[in-house]
Amino acid sequence: MSPPDALQMHWAANEKVAVEQAFGASLAGSRALVILKSVGLNIALDPLATVSYTGCAAGLVILLGDDPGGWSSQNEQDSRWLARTAELPLVEPTSVQQAAALIAQAFIWSESLSLPVLVRITRSLVAASAPVDEPYRLPPAVGRYRHPRGPWVTYPPRVIALHRALHRRLRQVREAFEASPFDTVPADGGPCGVLAVGQLHSQASAILADAAPSSLSRFGLVSAWPLPTSRLQRWLADRQRVLVLEQGGPFVEEALRGLAQRVAPSLTILGRIDRCVPQEDELLDGDIARALTALDPTLHLLVSGAAQPALLASKPLCDGCLYWPVFRALLAAVDAHGGRARHLIVGEPGCMVRAMRPPLELFDVKYSMGAGLGLGIGLALCEPQRHTIAILGDSSFLHSGINALAEALYRNPRLLVVIMDNQTTGLTGGQPHMGSPTDERGLPRPALDMARLLTAMGAQVVDCDAHDEPLLRRTFGEALATDGLRVIIARAPCRLYVQPGTAQPQ
Repeated sequence: MSPPDALQMHWAANEKVAVEQAFGASLAGSRALVILKSVGLNIALDPLATVSYTGCAAGLVILLGDDPGGWSSQNEQDSRWLARTAELPLVEPTSVQQAAALIAQAFIWSESLSLPVLVRITRSLVAASAPVDEPYRLPPAVGRYRHPRGPWVTYPPRVIALHRALHRRLRQVREAFEASPFDTVPADGGPCGVLAVGQLHSQASAILADAAPSSLSRFGLVSAWPLPTSRLQRWLADRQRVLVLEQGGPFVEEALRGLAQRVAPSLTILGRIDRCVPQEDELLDGDIARALTALDPTLHLLVSGAAQPALLASKPLCDGCLYWPVFRALLAAVDAHGGRARHLIVGEPGCMVRAMRPPLELFDVKYSMGAGLGLGIGLALCEPQRHTIAILGDSSFLHSGINALAEALYRNPRLLVVIMDNQTTGLTGGQPHMGSPTDERGLPRPALDMARLLTAMGAQVVDCDAHDEPLLRRTFGEALATDGLRVIIARAPCRLYVQPGTAQPQ
């Protein structure tokens, strides 16, 4: 997101803001790459569903990390459906070796077709390793805003014309995918075929490499949407049975069944829909081997049980973490004011989810990032006989929880808001945010002062040292003895990611 001779890197407040910044950079003639995960695409969908109508200028690529199996997410959604809702092309690399080159190609497609392109990856690709050739180096971008007005204005009188233009561009995308060198299209093969999407093509190929020679025809699909229908129809015409392997729901499988009705009505298709592969969870080697055997019983596949990754939320809180004294003090104050039965405690994603482990077992309700305050307002308004406590992380509050604060101040419910300010995004690697004392490159910078921000908005705020447990007990007790909205900030730098002596809030 910069002139062609410079590279800028930013952690945005949330995914919507990230896409909007990247689109602005594209309009200014600079290429932009947005990196987000599955549930982040939900937040970014609002601008993306309109950017598709106008198209982009310089290349705009979305690197999308989906999470089948829910290893570090609150769900295991298949975000390809959202890409189709926004009517944006989506591709999935079939191997580590291919991934870097596919990103470069995605920028080429984006600029030539004036559309953002999504590149979807999953945990299995991220966990793999292999030597990679240096990808094609793109020529410099334009580096300036070229259109003074008109093309980038969307409003009702232009919607139909823009939508029609989008569909023309999508037809061009399909034509480009028909000729894509990234899809692995077999020249021949037996009556049984495997259509493996993305990294599953590499996994299935590795499993079959140790088996007896097989006549299976293996199609490795990168072009997930829109599908290269002509290629697929030609391949299906020579098959009798086909297994579809894809991470997530039956996204490609459903489309393939529709194609088969045209060219091979008697074709048997195995996959998620008929439960030949599980309808939930990430497909691991054992699942793939069983599905391949169901397709071709003559295969004799021996697959050892692969070690499964540990869930982020299954690990205990770090020793010395600010969360320990804060949660102990909070539970002590709750016990002193009638116990858990008279309180509702709402949490959010982040390190605090580890407090669901014994001995704390803290939360009654926990959903998505930034949702704690909104959920707390709803519970407090409808359960006034209980005192609701919403615990927010600093990064999630700045991500989207801040949007609910004005509502909370207006409603003034019986709600205690606790913001855990450790100056970083601890659970997922220590990424900085506006309240962090260092920037994306680790350089010192003035940090946003959460207390000043909240006070300026009209909240009654108490700012506490998170390691002063007696002070926290008194402060929580005083807040729970009142009936209105109260905000407490428990502040201490994360010992894992924030270095002592870095800049404090200004």
